[in-house]
Amino acid sequence: MIFRWLALFFSIFLGCTVCAGRPVEFSVVAYNVENLFDVDGVAIFDDYRQDEADDPFTYSRRKLLTKLENAASVLAALDPYGPDVILLQELEGDFTPGSAVTDFDAFLKAHSAQTIEEMLVREWKPEYVGIPAVAWLLKTLDDLGMSDYHVVVAPTKPFDSGIAHVNAIFTRFPVQQVHFHELSQARDIIEAELDIGGHSLWVYNNHWKSGASNLKREPIRVRNAKVLKSLVDDRLEKDPQADILIGGDLNSHYNHSILYPELKTGINDVLGSQFREGEGHYNLWYEVPPPQRYSEIWRGRRGTLMHLIVAPGLYDSNGISYLDGSFRVGQIIGVNADAMGRPLEWNFAGRKGGGASDHFPLIARFRIGPFEAEAPLHQSQDALDFEMRHDADPTIFPERLPDGSFFGGDLEQDPGDLVGRLFAVEAKVVGKRPLRLSVGGRVWAAYAPAPHVFEALEAGVETELIVSYGYWKGKPQLVVAAIRQP
Repeated sequence: MIFRWLALFFSIFLGCTVCAGRPVEFSVVAYNVENLFDVDGVAIFDDYRQDEADDPFTYSRRKLLTKLENAASVLAALDPYGPDVILLQELEGDFTPGSAVTDFDAFLKAHSAQTIEEMLVREWKPEYVGIPAVAWLLKTLDDLGMSDYHVVVAPTKPFDSGIAHVNAIFTRFPVQQVHFHELSQARDIIEAELDIGGHSLWVYNNHWKSGASNLKREPIRVRNAKVLKSLVDDRLEKDPQADILIGGDLNSHYNHSILYPELKTGINDVLGSQFREGEGHYNLWYEVPPPQRYSEIWRGRRGTLMHLIVAPGLYDSNGISYLDGSFRVGQIIGVNADAMGRPLEWNFAGRKGGGASDHFPLIARFRIGPFEAEAPLHQSQDALDFEMRHDADPTIFPERLPDGSFFGGDLEQDPGDLVGRLFAVEAKVVGKRPLRLSVGGRVWAAYAPAPHVFEALEAGVETELIVSYGYWKGKPQLVVAAIRQP
């Protein structure tokens, strides 16, 4: 018995390959946290340049606390003790380097007697203003028992570059080496070698140029992909069976070359992301049925901008292997998804704001030991040749949705409490361009992100709608999710 407990101890604290007689398993998450900015007031984006604690129109310490708590809740829902490796995108770069945090262990130790809420709200000190976003997130996770992370952060680009974000990796495994690789008009790739119980896992954290549906930007992503492809090729030339994991926000769909056959695409044509499991760069999106393949909703259609892509070395009998069938989308209704299964994107509403991210995270599990197939390896090209529309599920409407008639008067609660909730309302369309709705006599600015929903709204007609509370450029609005089906 004592040897079993010693094995458990060393596996947890020293990365041993055996845990109580079983191979070590670990989780990897790719998560775009959507504009997780600090509160130093120095920001490329106008919405984040202010820090007025009670101003309902700007970012604030209280709103940062909400973002941190919600991001941590998402990660805890994926793994109660926190994922073992987290590939993060859209953390704000540190534009006030005079207050940079370089020793994260010392930072956590210095603030171990305070909670994140105390630091940001009740016990705020002026010297906290320069603490970067990555340190705020690390502290939030640590408060919740998601601890023992090594932190790797890419360097911040110059302010005049227009690139606000950096990528980061939180890992419980020792980091053997790190390299940062510049991309055209995008965030640096982090290339990191992680020591998983004596075996190397090469991780590449990416955030390519935005605008997946903007065809003029695809040549930029092609250049981004060429950098990544050269890095991976170099690694495979040195070791053809290297254990390699590519992750992050590639701003490309898994089936990008099918959706845009006239284009040379970065993800498929250059990187070679494909559907044959155990061959080439296999995209784990193929692990789930086509209707379940989405990490975003953009203008009413499902997208797959987030990715976890694995090399053949994770399917052999040596080192680290993919745990077959473990890939899933981190969609948690009420935490980071609404009742329609859409991401709860960040919202500035009210005193505290609300929402988590406009991206769902992806999670997969790996293990030390040979690959073991739980089902026949995926070899079929079942990619959709269209972007699937995301419509309201009629089973949740109208009986299971709360009455939104209170939108006809003054709101008596903090609007932040309304974020992410869907309501049934009787509304009259009093204008379409711009869209305006009358609810109980009160006229609201409105937005219908799905074109087919917008086109179905008829001016002068009273209609039963599914709506949520939104905020746009400092002003409230109703966001029309769907029209009630007869």
